[in-house]
Amino acid sequence: MRVKSLRVVLVAAVLAVGVGACGADAETEIGEAFKGYHTAVLARDFPAACAYNAPEATAKLLASLATQGVNAATCEEAFAVVFEQGGAGETADTIARTAKIDDVEVDGDEATVKWTATVDGESMPTTWGMRRVDGAWKLVLTN
Repeated sequence: MRVKSLRVVLVAAVLAVGVGACGADAETEIGEAFKGYHTAVLARDFPAACAYNAPEATAKLLASLATQGVNAATCEEAFAVVFEQGGAGETADTIARTAKIDDVEVDGDEATVKWTATVDGESMPTTWGMRRVDGAWKLVLTN
């Protein structure tokens, strides 16, 4: 059970690294970024997935993983280390394939995305904070 819990925590931390995109309106841009991020995760394109981070999201990811005993100097290294953990790739793939946006609230250059994924038959509601950075929507981790 401990290994499964650590795997879910590590995967959740990695999957919370981010989204960003350009498009017609904020909600459309956010939706495109959301899909692009999950597509990058499925393809194991860690540089592309990490490009969706706001700088503070990467810093928080690395700090969070360090508390779990995972030392990584970059976002890409964090993804690589986490995906080496038994079952992490399968869990990430399940989340990426089942992720659906439930609601987007935009307030200027800030947004809240409520979304759900299904893991082990259970619905996992999640909320991501986002902000516009250099014209693109990026993920900022929320507490």
